[in-house]
Amino acid sequence: MARLLLGTRGSALARTQSEWVANALRTAFPDLAVELRIISTTGDRVLDVALSAVGDKGLFVKELEQALLAGEVDLCVHSAKDMPTETPEGLMLAAFPVREDPRDALVLRHAGMGSDLHTLPQGARVGTSSLRRASQLRYHRPDLQLADVRGNVDTRLRKLAEGQYDALILAAAGLRRLGLWDGTPGATIGEAVVYPLDPLVMLPAVSQGILAIETRTADFATRTFVAALDDPTARAAALAERALLRRLEGGCQVPVAAHAAVTESGLRLRGMIGALDGSTLVFAEQTGAIAQAEALGIAVAEALLAQGGDAILAVIRSQLEARR
Repeated sequence: MARLLLGTRGSALARTQSEWVANALRTAFPDLAVELRIISTTGDRVLDVALSAVGDKGLFVKELEQALLAGEVDLCVHSAKDMPTETPEGLMLAAFPVREDPRDALVLRHAGMGSDLHTLPQGARVGTSSLRRASQLRYHRPDLQLADVRGNVDTRLRKLAEGQYDALILAAAGLRRLGLWDGTPGATIGEAVVYPLDPLVMLPAVSQGILAIETRTADFATRTFVAALDDPTARAAALAERALLRRLEGGCQVPVAAHAAVTESGLRLRGMIGALDGSTLVFAEQTGAIAQAEALGIAVAEALLAQGGDAILAVIRSQLEARR
């Protein structure tokens, strides 16, 4: 019987996502044994500082990739939105399974807090550690008090229930994969109430809702197994959105958002660059061929830069340089 070791982070969400992949592989290949190996990452251990102040997206994948390169595991499962746009030599993203809900979700402490961003009480305290979300929140509601929140989903929801925040912004995909929310607007998690946010109001993170399965490039046997889980639509979206981010040289320290979807006309990609203070949001949208997903991502990135995004990024990078 063939056997694969799957490397995963130890959070409940990471384990749930990895177990989903493992079960999908077992179903596709009944004679295949898949075992999970928990690997702690820097991002899991540093929980008292905002990600934008700690480093970049590699915080959540570095140790996993090291184990993969060392042959200690055969594949790793990541939330694609946590991944740097450059993959280390010797590794590849071999499969992107079907995308879960890409939207952000507004999680309110109780039903009396409103039903969307516009009905939140004046000065409400909203928890998020994402510069992308913060930029868009400040643009739509400059009166809100934004506060960093770290930890896994259960920890964040506990802090919300304790009254540390009036609302949280969380990825809808995580809530759904954990079985906490079925996608129904107004459904509850304990006393908390969940409403999805329209991407036209809160554009998602690059590759939000997409899983990335990483393997060694030379490991053709494992690549053959995981290829069975690859979804062409999710792959096209991931390639387009990641190409946009790569061209902009964005990461946790830059408010960049993107969402690609397949339409009758092809692959439609909408991207955004935002000022840290939310004073300006620049958007661009184009439709292209699914087979040219990465070219589409680069084209939308160029359009963002031409429409004022370059000036926004220059200001952000000068601010970051001044802090060093």
